Amino acid sequence: MRRSVVFDLDGTLVESLPGIAEGLNRALASLGREPHARQAVRGMIGRGAANLCAAALGYADAALAPAAELEALHAAFRREYPKCWRGRGTQPFPGVYGMLARLVSAGVQVAVLSNKPHEVTEVMVRELFPTIPFNPIMGFTAAFPRKPDPAALLHIAAQWGVEPERLTLVGDSLYDARTAANAGAACALVAWGYAELGGLVDWPCPLFGSVPELAAHLLGK
Repeated sequence: MRRSVVFDLDGTLVESLPGIAEGLNRALASLGREPHARQAVRGMIGRGAANLCAAALGYADAALAPAAELEALHAAFRREYPKCWRGRGTQPFPGVYGMLARLVSAGVQVAVLSNKPHEVTEVMVRELFPTIPFNPIMGFTAAFPRKPDPAALLHIAAQWGVEPERLTLVGDSLYDARTAANAGAACALVAWGYAELGGLVDWPCPLFGSVPELAAHLLGK
């Protein structure tokens, strides 16, 4: 049984695409820019709000986008998204809440590590999973680099007093897989998230197509 499990949030625990797409398109509209289709936004998720905004502007990375243009959209997104994710389809994927409850009942300690801004991550997790004792809940802050840098995951391992190799990171993207590899932790990937499946299939760690399969793996059954 995996006694220490860290979960990614968007695309792993939570279907958050509708709210992210609406928040991004509201931000774009406020700057007089054209919106993106939801499926286009899907492929932009996973590397944090700044890279999401860079992708919406047509750049592969935040470092490549014009600073003033990026900052204007980033600020607008961080203003709009907290106001619009509730009631816009943001909810746990089917079966996830029950899986988490089973893990906790079995004595597994659980945490959340997301590239989403921390102020939204914490509120979302506490509202959508009120009875699950995630500790810690970590979104992006200036304290640690974004995934796939392993620093935040290593911080969680140290907080729990476990060696990284005894910890499992569950995610939906290669950013999560690389974070686990960089930290020396185990990894489990899910196929229902926002990443293209081709890269996930080729990564040398388990890939699960359903919540019951993931639960069985984490519970050692």
